Amino acid sequence: MIFEKLYLELTNRCNLNCKICYRHGWEETLQDLDFFLLEKIYKEIKDIDLKEIVLGGIGEPLFYPYINETIELFSKFNLTLTTNGSLLKDDLLEIVATKIKKLVVSIDGSFEAYEKIRGYPLTHLIENLKNLNKIKQELRSEYPFLLVEFVLSKENQEELLKMIDLCDEIKAYQLIISQLVPQVESNKDNILYKKYLNQELKDLFEKVKLYALRSGLKLVLPKVELKTERYCPFIEEKALVVGSDGKVYPCYRFSHNMTEYVFGRKKRIYKHPFGDLREKSLKEIFQSPQYRDFYYRIYANRYPSCIDCDLVDGCELVKTSECDCYALMPSCGDCLWSRGFALCP
Repeated sequence: MIFEKLYLELTNRCNLNCKICYRHGWEETLQDLDFFLLEKIYKEIKDIDLKEIVLGGIGEPLFYPYINETIELFSKFNLTLTTNGSLLKDDLLEIVATKIKKLVVSIDGSFEAYEKIRGYPLTHLIENLKNLNKIKQELRSEYPFLLVEFVLSKENQEELLKMIDLCDEIKAYQLIISQLVPQVESNKDNILYKKYLNQELKDLFEKVKLYALRSGLKLVLPKVELKTERYCPFIEEKALVVGSDGKVYPCYRFSHNMTEYVFGRKKRIYKHPFGDLREKSLKEIFQSPQYRDFYYRIYANRYPSCIDCDLVDGCELVKTSECDCYALMPSCGDCLWSRGFALCP
């Protein structure tokens, strides 16, 4: 068995300071991924039939000093770029238009709502994306496909229908709606998903689906209520995450030390690398006994479900991600991604 998808966090630095960012819940050194490690990765994977490489992470990839060189280096693969779009200008427009297959842009509302959350003028972002569309038209190319990711909360739920109009204006083909994972206490009650019946949000999503149908926009919707089913996209897609520190992680959630609030309950998340690229290859890390044990445990759902456990309020283990009540490390029992609330491209 070999990995089929690779997430590369080129940097954990960002040019914006968004209110809902994971960076508000962490204490980390700002750093860029060493370019020689990217060259090492390329030599290892150049003959592997990877399904996708995602340039993303908890940072702004276009802020990476070697972004042009990185895109050129991996241009033979299906490249996805996740970005806030604010730096999508000049020479970056050209290389993105010719080398990237999917462009995922974060937009959390129209104009005033967007600027309140992101602190950047939406008009500038729209101009960047329209300039990209002009280049695509000149090249007679459908690439990159434009996807918009919207993080839903009580603060911006009224923006959903406006987002569909905006997607039509910028010629996006898909809108991904992800639920908020609070990183600071002031946001812990800003979520819309619930443990039990959530008819109000279901009704809102029905309106959104009907409205999107008229424009032909493809929608990806999150769960609105807690369900028994658990599905880890990183495990199912045989993905690995390379952090900006050069270490290899199973997912975004375990790639940084941070705080999150799970249905209002504070939890400390600790990074959990399975290896360091300075010491081992991706293949060695993916096929190591430690990672294979973790992989099959999550794939088979052989780990506790903390969110709906009767003992959760008196449990000390749920305060961190270090260990669960099966003595397994790290703990995935509280993961909001596996429950379908939070979504990654």
